[in-house]
Amino acid sequence: MSYAQTSDAASVKPSVAPVLIVTPWYKPTLGGVAEVADRLHRLLALKGVRTHLFVCDHTKSQKFIESVPGCEKAWYVKMPSYIFDNPSLKSALASIVRGISALRLLSRFVRENEIRTIILLFPGGYAWPFLVLRRFSPVRIIASYHGNDLTRYESFSPLLRWLNRKILLSSDAITVCAEHLAEHARKIATPHKLEIQLITNCVDTEFFTPSADYLEHRANPVTLIHVSNFNPKKRTKDIVRAFAMASIPAETRLVMVGTGPDHEAVRELSRSLGVADRIEFAGTKKDVRPFLWKADIFVLASDDEGAPLVLLEAMASCLPWISTPWGAAAILPPGECGLVVPPGSPEKLATAMEELVRDHERRQVMGMCGRSRAEADFSVNAYLERHCQLIRTVEGAV
Repeated sequence: MSYAQTSDAASVKPSVAPVLIVTPWYKPTLGGVAEVADRLHRLLALKGVRTHLFVCDHTKSQKFIESVPGCEKAWYVKMPSYIFDNPSLKSALASIVRGISALRLLSRFVRENEIRTIILLFPGGYAWPFLVLRRFSPVRIIASYHGNDLTRYESFSPLLRWLNRKILLSSDAITVCAEHLAEHARKIATPHKLEIQLITNCVDTEFFTPSADYLEHRANPVTLIHVSNFNPKKRTKDIVRAFAMASIPAETRLVMVGTGPDHEAVRELSRSLGVADRIEFAGTKKDVRPFLWKADIFVLASDDEGAPLVLLEAMASCLPWISTPWGAAAILPPGECGLVVPPGSPEKLATAMEELVRDHERRQVMGMCGRSRAEADFSVNAYLERHCQLIRTVEGAV
């Protein structure tokens, strides 16, 4: 996605000291954290901030640090998190030995590039060297949480739970993209009090603006669309079950964009339920806009999310939605931009499909309201200014 033409970012004050963003995943991974890393890296750079990106994916690099092809100031790095991934004496020794080397190289990179602030996205096992660096250097840490990095805390190993709590208590600032994540963070940190900033995800409304031709196409036959990485938590099977049981016209279509763990199982389910001929499995797409623009209703059934970016992209595309209560669906007035359904309830999801498929005028009104909300409440300008202000505040503590 290109943000170079994003007009509403033009008024943001630039000039904070060099920043290092760290993420466990990056393109071409389909998912929110990969998108957040790419977006924040590009937007800060566009505003004149010297921004660097580390991708802590040990499968991508043979050396400690290697450039990410086609991405300026972005590197794959090896952060020794073995002890948190698979606790054992051997992994502990490997983490210590390789951790010393990683710390030395990391310290040199930070010093040579005059890094003042490090933003840890989806912080986990990879984060421990940065906490050590924070302790022995003037660099400051912002921990940025986006979903099951907090909600799955109780399922983590004792050592990983200890590290996650340490990250919360040691960071100079904490951000979350949704209020329910702040509640999880405060519970983990009890009895300590945490100052947490809510910075909601944003969407480039210009980039997702559909043309009049696309808007005129909508109505008949009605097309529902889902976009995800087909992770089990996305409950893509529930979407197919709901589509099969809903009392909707036979010509109604469902488009499923993406691939992932549940992809083949969902295809098989569509065949067993007799709706395979009405569902298009489009696979992973670099640009989902044409699929959103050709659709009439966006559907999300996840049982665990932070603040899904794709929901905002659907809103910017003038699409009404049916969603479980995450992100925008959790904070906007019920029925304004879409219908909220509980997780794990294909029957209620089917009922919501029936309501919107049958009501063209309501879909139009919801779609326009969603577009207005995207522009007013989830703008790139507001998102970037909140981050720049937070970085300035953290820098002032150095």
